[in-house]
Amino acid sequence: MKKIAVLLLAFAMVLACNKEDQQKLEQLQKDMEALEAKTVDVAAQTDVTVPDDQPFSISLDKVKYGVDAGGSVSIGYTLQEEATVEVSTQGGWSATVPSSAGTSGQIVITAPDVASPTQLVMTATAADGRRSAAVLPVMVRDPYTDATRTDIPAMAYYGFYNDLATDYHFQMLTDGGFNMISIESVDDWKKQLDLCQAHGVKGVLFVNGPAGDYYRDGTSTKLRDIVNVAKNHPALAAYQIADEPSVLQIPQLKYEKEAIEAMDPDHPIYINLHPGHAADAMTLYGTETYAEYVERYVKDCNLEFITFDQYPVFTGRIDPTWYMTLQVISSTARKHNIPFWAFTCCCREWNREDPTLENIRLQCNTNLAFGAQVNQFFVYRSTSGTDLAPLQTWEWRNGSKVGVVKYTEAYDYCKAYNAEMHSRGWVFSGCNVRKIRASGEFDTAVESLSILDLPPQLKSLYTSRMALVSFIENKGNEYVVVVNSLWNSTQTVKVEVNEMIYSIDHDGVFEELQPGLAEFQLEGGDMIVLKVK
Repeated sequence: MKKIAVLLLAFAMVLACNKEDQQKLEQLQKDMEALEAKTVDVAAQTDVTVPDDQPFSISLDKVKYGVDAGGSVSIGYTLQEEATVEVSTQGGWSATVPSSAGTSGQIVITAPDVASPTQLVMTATAADGRRSAAVLPVMVRDPYTDATRTDIPAMAYYGFYNDLATDYHFQMLTDGGFNMISIESVDDWKKQLDLCQAHGVKGVLFVNGPAGDYYRDGTSTKLRDIVNVAKNHPALAAYQIADEPSVLQIPQLKYEKEAIEAMDPDHPIYINLHPGHAADAMTLYGTETYAEYVERYVKDCNLEFITFDQYPVFTGRIDPTWYMTLQVISSTARKHNIPFWAFTCCCREWNREDPTLENIRLQCNTNLAFGAQVNQFFVYRSTSGTDLAPLQTWEWRNGSKVGVVKYTEAYDYCKAYNAEMHSRGWVFSGCNVRKIRASGEFDTAVESLSILDLPPQLKSLYTSRMALVSFIENKGNEYVVVVNSLWNSTQTVKVEVNEMIYSIDHDGVFEELQPGLAEFQLEGGDMIVLKVK
């Protein structure tokens, strides 16, 4: 916590040097001298509760993303009692406040055409002369966080049966933060693509029927009829032709991929690869290693992107091959300069742990830390072998399967996570993952974090337990991302800062971190995003 004298220093910096303003400063100094031993953390919080012997508290809204150069933003405030408000800024910024006393209102702050971060210093004076003060850091808007920024799509895998393909269920889909969906060609795929278009969703069309029905003749009349109609639909994102194929299927899938591309060169082909259970590589893949399996598919089938599924969270443990898989996938994608998509289990399947917000966070955030460009959720609509999906279509009653249509807690978890992801998706969309390191009690093949890995803005980074640390570059900006690799436990993360940086919270709000030690309590599977440059 910083001493209240920081407030005095801020005023000295921001008040103009004319006589009237100097008198205001001197008066404020007198009002606050008695409080110099009290502390208030003005850099790290915006809801400032003033010490007991100050008259009343001030609450200031955070400024999401920052302010455009030359632009304005309205900042709400709340006071414990009626007072008149004055505001000062620095660096050419200006501000207007309500002309009359009240307990709440809006401050409009305007940046100059060439702007640097500022501090808004607010004083509130009650009718009897008692005064309070608060400070709010305000940054200039990052050019990659505005309304045109790109994002990480959230894809609902296994979409709707025909009778569920309605405006209501598509609205629930988008309300849950999903903007992509897989569509089976055995369903009414034309209707579903129309609904996708109406609701701003993109569809991946499985042209070969249900997943598991790996491939058919690439020249079949049915396939040609589907592609020649679907290719002109604005909601189409890609064609899926296979799920978890072996190397033995490469010749057929290459043939089929090229047949579709001849009819439609504008939409990519989706071939979802096996997970990286290395012990079974010879049997499952027909190659010596998982890396060879992935490389063969990328080269022989000329993939535009890599997609794979692996669901790592079992009751009380993580699949130890998961991080190896992500390393192979991400390094192969970087080698061939193509993106990769990754999966997250959001249902109950086999002996995997039931979905929670924490284990969904763990899977999705880890995918992002390795550079995934789409988070795919398996399954959105329950299948015969899965339950507790976001949209559950059956349940057991008296030993019998009964059809139902209900949204479960898994839907709420996915919705909550997607809101977090979309608020910071621009950090990861199109990013370059420069390196991945492991911190704390990590027994994977990921290289351990060293102080030499840290950028000059950070003096040290400490995690009390297992964590992944990803170093990301994106459009000239640099980020350090820390993911809690424990989905069932909170841990402490401490960052010693050499020069001012920003943390970016779940809502996309920038928080200023001044030089010194910053400490975070990181919930299960959650991540910290630090903008260091």
